[in-house]
Amino acid sequence: MIEKTDDVSPGPPTTDPIIKPRRSISIVWLVPVVALLVGGWLAYKAITEKGPVITIKFATADGLEAGKTKVKYKSVDVGVVESIDIGENFSQVILRVQLNKGAEPYLTDQTKFWVVRARISATEVSGLSTLLGGAYIGVEPSDKGKPLRDFVGLEAIPLVTSASKGKRFKLVGPRLGSLNPGSPIYFRQVKVGQVVDYRLEEKGDNVGVNIFIENPYDQFVLENTRFWLASGLDMQLTANGIRVDTDSVVSLMIGGLAFENFSHTHQETSASENMEFKLYETREEAQDDQYTLREQYYLEFFESIRGLSIGAPVEFRGIQIGTVTDIELKITENKMNFSTMVGVTIERERLGITERDNLTPDIQIKKMIKDGLRVQLNTGNLLTGQLFVDVNYYPDAPLVEETVYKDLLVIPSIPSSTQAVIAGVTNLIKRIDTLPIEEIGQSLQGSLSGIEKLVNSPDVQQSMQSLQEILADLELTTKNLNADTMPEVTATLEELHDLIKEVKGSVSTDSPLQENLLRSLQEIGKAARSINNLADMLDRHPEALIQGKKLED
Repeated sequence: MIEKTDDVSPGPPTTDPIIKPRRSISIVWLVPVVALLVGGWLAYKAITEKGPVITIKFATADGLEAGKTKVKYKSVDVGVVESIDIGENFSQVILRVQLNKGAEPYLTDQTKFWVVRARISATEVSGLSTLLGGAYIGVEPSDKGKPLRDFVGLEAIPLVTSASKGKRFKLVGPRLGSLNPGSPIYFRQVKVGQVVDYRLEEKGDNVGVNIFIENPYDQFVLENTRFWLASGLDMQLTANGIRVDTDSVVSLMIGGLAFENFSHTHQETSASENMEFKLYETREEAQDDQYTLREQYYLEFFESIRGLSIGAPVEFRGIQIGTVTDIELKITENKMNFSTMVGVTIERERLGITERDNLTPDIQIKKMIKDGLRVQLNTGNLLTGQLFVDVNYYPDAPLVEETVYKDLLVIPSIPSSTQAVIAGVTNLIKRIDTLPIEEIGQSLQGSLSGIEKLVNSPDVQQSMQSLQEILADLELTTKNLNADTMPEVTATLEELHDLIKEVKGSVSTDSPLQENLLRSLQEIGKAARSINNLADMLDRHPEALIQGKKLED
């Protein structure tokens, strides 16, 4: 209640307040709304631009860190490792990797991952950049195959990637030698490829080696190309001396392969991708494999074969036609004698044996044996004493019966030259043993005693003294002859020389004596013709000696 007072002064007129309604949304709320929109946009963008998440299993996480280790392709970041966990049974580690957007089409069962670390080996030095930047995960994407999100990483960097141009081939051989992944491959001593990997075959009797030949050298690999081990140092002591063969210093240290297209196997057809080839031990073995037709025979020797080993060459007049494959002893039926059976493999094409006119190789060999084909052991090298089998014709060799050993034809042998010398010396010793050495010695001793008595007898001594006196007189006579007689002999020779000159002048063609002699010879010729005519006339008219010659009308 308002009380009024008497002292009231008039004031300004009063007005009623105007009440306005408040706004429903304050401008203050605009800031969080904008922030919410921006955050939503960023979240949407992050979700839509986020790439796939994959897992990669490795044997160890050495050098890898979650949140730092990158996934790179051609040195470009394409992802990052988010976490690293231990796998089941503690046998491996599992990496959870976030990849960039757009990687989905290239995540297939053909895609490969590996850890790039600094590696130093005999064949290469790689990953040196990781010494400063740390290890990272390399990737070889592939859009071929089935989609995949869980991968098993490689323990080593692949030597050949999908970007490499060339061809892959497979080699199969009895042993690996000193080959390793990355070992070089040479063609005419030029590096043209490398070994990718190797493994034992299923049966364990051979080794399979996968190789890669770079482009454009892959065009030189033909269907009949020969590959061989070029590992280490190939040193051979032959009849021509010491031969050393190696393709390069690198192959000498770490091993390698080589191949060549020999003239007799040259084909124009190039080898197809993943074609399989045989891996040979040496270049000689690869070159000799052109002769695919081989025949097995046995050789029988009745002498020591010390120095002959499996793999020794079989030669025909200096040309190798086969090798020794087996050596064993053979005992005769009465068990009183042994012989050595040597199995050989002969490349019949080298020997000119082909199936013609229904003649099998055995029939042709039998005919050759009848014509004198024989085998003989010879020394291949005097330093090592190694033997080889020499095949040749010996027309004077005695005929032998046809024999078979283990269902194979046996080629007869003749004693080696050394054995023949030993046999000759043995025969000589036997003959010497049959000589009456004691009787000959007694006779020789008696003869020497008689000679000694004769030499020491007084008559011989007197004869020697007389001979010495005669030789002294002869020497004195010779001296006198030279002093007295030689001047006269010289004068006589000079006179004889003058006489020969005079005679030579008298009988010369232009001398008077020569002309007179020629004229006399002509007169004698005329007289001889007259006598000849007279004898002719008397032969026809003998009555002319009495009646005289009648005149013809």
